[in-house]
Amino acid sequence: MNSENFEKHVLFDRISQLSETLQEEKTESKIDLEKLSFFRTAVSYIEDRINITFPDLVQKSEMDELSAELNAAVSQINSYIGNNNIGHLTNATNNFNSALNKIRNFPIPLSKSSFNFSRKIANFEKIVKNKYNALEKEKDDLGKEIFKFKEELDKKNTNIEELTEQLKIKQNQIENLNSTFQTDFNNIKSQQNQEFKSSKETIRSEFNSIKTNFEKEIEGIKNTIDSDTSSLVQDLETKLDEAKRLVNVIGNVGVTGNYQNIANEHKVTANIWRVLAIIFMAILSGLLVYTIWDVSSENYDWIKSVIRIVAAAALSYPATYAAKESSKHRKLETLNRKLELELASLTPFIEMLPEEEKRDIKIKLVEKYFGNHIEFEKNGDIGKEELSIGGFEKVIKSLIPIVKNS
Repeated sequence: MNSENFEKHVLFDRISQLSETLQEEKTESKIDLEKLSFFRTAVSYIEDRINITFPDLVQKSEMDELSAELNAAVSQINSYIGNNNIGHLTNATNNFNSALNKIRNFPIPLSKSSFNFSRKIANFEKIVKNKYNALEKEKDDLGKEIFKFKEELDKKNTNIEELTEQLKIKQNQIENLNSTFQTDFNNIKSQQNQEFKSSKETIRSEFNSIKTNFEKEIEGIKNTIDSDTSSLVQDLETKLDEAKRLVNVIGNVGVTGNYQNIANEHKVTANIWRVLAIIFMAILSGLLVYTIWDVSSENYDWIKSVIRIVAAAALSYPATYAAKESSKHRKLETLNRKLELELASLTPFIEMLPEEEKRDIKIKLVEKYFGNHIEFEKNGDIGKEELSIGGFEKVIKSLIPIVKNS
């Protein structure tokens, strides 16, 4: 390693940084005397050893390793100053021991060294004196704080004594107030008991008087209610009889109203069937008239005439059915109109009769008006209807071959 690189190496900066750190006041106050002396002596030894080392015989890696150990020692010392963890001083001691082992291997002259033990002893005395001054300063600061705490404690004791005296005064006042309150309470209690007994007697006499008056009034109201109730019961019985008559009339109207509605429905149905029968008969008559009129033409086709006659015959069945349905519904309309008229006139007719005769008449009328069924279709009509349908089918079957041949 040449002299220029040797002088520019970072190791010299590390030694200067470490020396400044160990000379600071806070470092002297926190690190104990033994370790601080060891650190400073080690730095001084390393610096002196570097100064007499042959640069050409030293390798750069040796310088780098020594610089790394000193840098680690600086970091550990700063960490201890920051958090007071004694483990950092132990690590720093280990770093210095490692650095000392490395510096001993550096090549130096074998002539007498310029190491001055007197100067080192003087430096040590200076370190001890500085440490002593720092301890004295801490002692003075602690004395001032203790004196301050003592003054505050005296003030607190004085305040406690004052509060104790005030507490005794307040306790006496409370006892006096309690005694006064108890006396006043007993007096008020006695007075209130006398007033309560007097008020109780007065209220009881007034209550008895009011009770007597109420009993008299209630008796009078009871007699009045009995008389009013008797007249009200008579009125209600009269109204009950009138209501029964009204119910009979209303029930009559309800029954006859149903018959009237049924009769109206049959009337509408009979009219519809009548219109249908008229329409079918009009079509039938039109076909027959057209067939008769077409006979006189030159291009008369008897097959078409037969078909028209058959069509007219086919229309006769729905026309006949519609006429029969119209007649049936008309009969039902007439029957319901008759029942409505009889039931409507029944109640006025028997109203003035005795109740027993009314009941007998109503029993007989139930057998007449309820449970009887009227058959409007006759077996002969059904038979005729079946024959007409069969005949109509035979006519159609006989005309089909003729139409095909033509």
